[in-house]
Amino acid sequence: MIDSTKLPKVAFGEMNDVHNEEVVLINGLESLLHDNDITGIENQLDRIFQHTIEHFQNEQRHMQEVGFPAYIMHKTEHDRVLNEMQLTVMDWRTRKDNEILNTYFFSTIPAWLAQHIASMDTITAQFICMHKGC
Repeated sequence: MIDSTKLPKVAFGEMNDVHNEEVVLINGLESLLHDNDITGIENQLDRIFQHTIEHFQNEQRHMQEVGFPAYIMHKTEHDRVLNEMQLTVMDWRTRKDNEILNTYFFSTIPAWLAQHIASMDTITAQFICMHKGC
């Protein structure tokens, strides 16, 4: 389980809200994995992936609107994570090995999310706030 209170917060509140939504969706996967609810897992993975796509697209839209100088670097990291997530889900769908999802969503993603928020998102949020206000 990911503890959203331990995630760094950024200046642009909308980003914090979206990060919290992402955590709720990921945490919702935990009991489904424990119960080996294959249909529930598949549906939750679809929700997580779709939310992540929308999360990244919205953040990228804000970056473009304010002319964020590190847009390409930030977007490239989003693209990398989406690709990694998609490959992980495809691997699980092929093998139905829940440990694949446990490792990815409850070890890899929490570590990445905390680091990404503390670095790229913090700078991005400050830049957005300078141009849009917070």
